Amino acid sequence: MKKVVWSIVILLLIGIGALVYSIYAGDHEKQNAKEKAITAANKTANLTETADFYLYNGNETWYVVTGTDEDGKKVGVWIPENKKEESKVLPLSEGLSEKEAINLVKQKKKVKKIVAANLGMEKGTALWEIIYKNNDDLYGYYYLNFKSGDLIRHYDNL
Repeated sequence: MKKVVWSIVILLLIGIGALVYSIYAGDHEKQNAKEKAITAANKTANLTETADFYLYNGNETWYVVTGTDEDGKKVGVWIPENKKEESKVLPLSEGLSEKEAINLVKQKKKVKKIVAANLGMEKGTALWEIIYKNNDDLYGYYYLNFKSGDLIRHYDNL
């Protein structure tokens, strides 16, 4: 009986250790991606100050860094994970702010809670990905064109 108890305890400890390691490794990987993206954004757009970092995992992975360039303009730098694509720099004044994008989704959907808002890029189009929970505690994803605010696509009740 003691062997069974000790076996269960050891298996639980191994499981907890694996869980802690996977959480740490995931956070560490995201932090490395953020640091690399900020370095690339600084080179691409000559940023003097960085503000936000977004990680978008759609059909392609894009890292987006917002900040102020050397001319004092607020810009977003879209950096592809796929090195075959080119980075893109867009003035933030040409598109929706995070707050505007969230408010558009709140006007169109029954939103209980906003989970996340991410800038991203698909097929050459800059977009906002708004992730929310509805009144039934189910997830929804709403994709808006960054410049126009037009709906690209949405998924409900996931």
